[in-house]
Amino acid sequence: MSYQVRRATELDAPALVELRRKLFAESKFMLWEPAEFTSTADDERARIARLHAQPNSLVLVAESDFQAVGLLTAVGGSVNRLRHSASLALGVAKSHWGQGIATAMVREAVAWSSGAKLKRLELTVHTTNAAAIAVYLRCGFEVEGRRRCSLLVEGAFVDEYLMSRVAEG
Repeated sequence: MSYQVRRATELDAPALVELRRKLFAESKFMLWEPAEFTSTADDERARIARLHAQPNSLVLVAESDFQAVGLLTAVGGSVNRLRHSASLALGVAKSHWGQGIATAMVREAVAWSSGAKLKRLELTVHTTNAAAIAVYLRCGFEVEGRRRCSLLVEGAFVDEYLMSRVAEG
């Protein structure tokens, strides 16, 4: 199966809302629970426009057969002392796991971050999400620490790793 990774546009908003709903429903590794997500296509359009107006933020979409199957958001710091960094959030539709989409999206974000003159990319990931951790390690991220009892998922506390990638130089 082939796919492409590209910068999202405001025209992608309806498809990205549907993808986010799907991601939240099919994976316990995402931050939001399905019922919490109430964004509309207009909300998503505004979010994409707001993030792309910031030089240290980005929204990527992965498509397969003209369908959105992956989403990566890099949200840059808004105050001077954090403008050199961005926090990543990534989700890939379960039907497309194991196809290299997550790795391609993270690599695209890393390449973008260099051009955006960012020093640091960071993210959090469930300590039990071995596949995602492997992607991040493959892309040069390192575990910085463990956030104990960081999330409450289906009645159980979950630890997360804080991972980062710091640019050389």
